[in-house]
Amino acid sequence: MGASINIQVLPQGLLVPRSAILEWLERGVEAVRDGEQIIIRPKTELTERERVIRILEEAGLLVKPDWEPTSPPVSDAELAELAQKFSVGQPLSEIVIEEREERW
Repeated sequence: MGASINIQVLPQGLLVPRSAILEWLERGVEAVRDGEQIIIRPKTELTERERVIRILEEAGLLVKPDWEPTSPPVSDAELAELAQKFSVGQPLSEIVIEEREERW
C-alpha cells in the first residue's frame, strides 16, 4: 500500500478508485477522526491493553506523563539483594491481621 492513490475531490465527496478500496478491504482499514479531519489508515493489530490505553487517551481520561523516571532501573543483583533483605520476618498479611486485632 506504499503506492500513491489518485483521489478526486468532487462536489458529492471523494472519488477513490475501486482498486484502492478493494486493497483497503483486504488489508483492513480504520477511519479515525482527528479534530476536523478523518484519517483512513491500515488497521493496526493492538493488544487488549494497547486498545484500552488508546480509548482512554482519545477520551481524555489518560494522560502520559511528560517526564522520564530519574532513577535508573534496578539490576538483577540489586533485586536479589533486596529480596533477601525483605524476606526476613513475618509476612505482611500476618502483621496486618495482628494490627487489626489490637484495635478491637
